[in-house]
Amino acid sequence: MSQSFDPLLITRQGDLDRLCDTLRAEGAFAFDTEFVGEDSYQPEICLLQIATETCHAVADPLAADLDCTRLWNLVADPAVRKIVHAGGEDLAQCMKRVGRPPANIVDLQIAAGFAGLGYPISLSRLTSETIKVKLHKSQTLTDWRRRPLGEEQIRYAVEDVIHLPAIDRHLARRLEKLGRTQWLIEECQQLCRTVSQSSSDARRAKRLKGTATLTRKQLAVAHALLQQRDELAQRYNRPARAILKDHLLVELARRGWTDIDRMRTLRGLNISNSDLKRFSEAISAAHQSPPESWPEPPLDEPSAEEELLLSFLSTILRIYCEQHDLAYSLLATKQDLRLFLNSAQEGQTPEATPALRNGWRAGAVGDLLERVLTGRAAVRLVRQGKSSRLVIE
Repeated sequence: MSQSFDPLLITRQGDLDRLCDTLRAEGAFAFDTEFVGEDSYQPEICLLQIATETCHAVADPLAADLDCTRLWNLVADPAVRKIVHAGGEDLAQCMKRVGRPPANIVDLQIAAGFAGLGYPISLSRLTSETIKVKLHKSQTLTDWRRRPLGEEQIRYAVEDVIHLPAIDRHLARRLEKLGRTQWLIEECQQLCRTVSQSSSDARRAKRLKGTATLTRKQLAVAHALLQQRDELAQRYNRPARAILKDHLLVELARRGWTDIDRMRTLRGLNISNSDLKRFSEAISAAHQSPPESWPEPPLDEPSAEEELLLSFLSTILRIYCEQHDLAYSLLATKQDLRLFLNSAQEGQTPEATPALRNGWRAGAVGDLLERVLTGRAAVRLVRQGKSSRLVIE
């Protein structure tokens, strides 16, 4: 990198406060963090990297007792535009640090998916393909908790944000030509909602392998165990999975045991009796909860006929994406397609509108899917010289 990329290293509160004043005045900044989260309840923020059109800075909260509340409040401020790349994990810290969701976010990885560059896309590749700059990724295994940091480490850290404003301008022009600026706004707003709700019991339970086969009552137990696990993890400042592994949590929910001796028969359950008693009490309380409070189970496994139909619709959407320079992985998941099919067959209330019937997705492919399902659209093979491709008419 050139000398112009030398960042301001912030280790004093006054300098950080002045930076926050500058960021608010400019109204936009690129943002990233370096954190370590594998051995504590809350990820430890080691560095916060900032870039605008006029300044580049790295705030080091470990080198001094920096209060970063003002900076996190800027991340949550809808009047200030923040530029990130694959920023989900960084943005999730906003709710944890200041109790406010992130707002007015532009995630360039999402923008790239709308601009025909694929999704997900690495920062290195995105930088190369948009502004023709090659990143020097030489510190990927750095332990960011160790001090002092070397000059090369600091310059590497700021390289994660230094080019984001230029990439943002490049992609903004492409999306404007494609008419997809609003798509990006909608999807980034959804990202902010998702990272703010990621700690809910329902979302965490869905991410646990094995919960798809649980009954509603067993899901209620799983939610209770998740809450108790989180409380213990916070008390001991340990990752939640270090307190109780996911597969053991699901197994306890499935069996519903409240007897500690029976619970001890599960291999790998290394928990003190006092903590195991807390889990037992959580299971007992879930058993006594009213059925109307139990979570709704996930969809059943698709039938063979439904699998064929899902494959067909997936192919249709993949053809559309290829023809319109859109990342399929941004457009739809298998679950999205199943919910769309169910709504076509059964009807849905507005509160349960599937993703493919809402927002930019509905505008892009909603009519196409309806025409396919009602036989008003056809797929045919078009030959072009020695090759051929499928088109939808």
